[in-house]
Amino acid sequence: MIEQVSSLVRGELKEKDIFPAMGYSDSIPEQSVVDMVRQVCEDAYSICRLRFMYDIFDAEVLSKRDIKIGNTVFAPGGIITSYLPGMTSACLFVATAGTEYNEYIYKFKKNGDILTEFVADSVGSVLAEIAVSRIIPELEKQFPDLQHTLPYSPGYCAWNVAQQKLLFSMFPENPCGIHLTDSCLMFPEKSVSGFMAIGKELIPQPYRCEICNNLKCYKNRSKKA
Repeated sequence: MIEQVSSLVRGELKEKDIFPAMGYSDSIPEQSVVDMVRQVCEDAYSICRLRFMYDIFDAEVLSKRDIKIGNTVFAPGGIITSYLPGMTSACLFVATAGTEYNEYIYKFKKNGDILTEFVADSVGSVLAEIAVSRIIPELEKQFPDLQHTLPYSPGYCAWNVAQQKLLFSMFPENPCGIHLTDSCLMFPEKSVSGFMAIGKELIPQPYRCEICNNLKCYKNRSKKA
C-alpha cells in the first residue's frame, strides 16, 4: 500500500481544463469569471495538499460485466470491461484534493457566495483528477514494460456507485482522510476512487464521454444546456 501527500505544483491548474468543468465546452466565460477562476487557482496553489493511496492486485476479466481484483469481484459493466482485454493486474486507488480545499469551498457556501462556490467546486474537480494523475508516473516506473488504462471509477458508464463499499473495503479505514458515507458519497467531496488496469497486452483507449448520459458527471455539464 503506497500513500503520498504533496503540494500542487504551479502550472498544473489549466484554464483549458477548468472551463469545461464549468460547462463551457466551446467558449470562454466573461472576463469577470475568468478573473475569479484565476484567483481561485492562486488560492489553491497556496492551500491545496493532494493525497493519494494505491495498491496493486492480480486481476482478470470474468465476463462481459464482471472483473476480479484480488479476491473481490466487481461489476463495472459492459462498457468498462470492453476496455480491459489483456488485464492481468489492477491498481486500486483513492485520491483527494484534501480537507483543506474542502473547507475553502465551504467558506463560500457558508457566506452565500454561490458564483465563487461554483468556480471553486469546478476547480476542485480538476484538482481531484490531478491527484489521480500523480499515480500514473508511479505505475510507469514500477511496470515499465506494461500498458495501463485510464482510471475508471464507480459511477462511470453505469457502474453502480454502491460498489464504492467493495473498493473501500480493500483499503485501511478512511484512506487519505476520505470518509465513505452510507450513501456511498466521499468526504472530502473532491475525492476520487477507482482502478487502472495493467497488462502487457492491454490496448489503452480514451474515454468515450459522448456515449454517456450521466449528467451528474462534471464532464457532461455542457449537455444540460
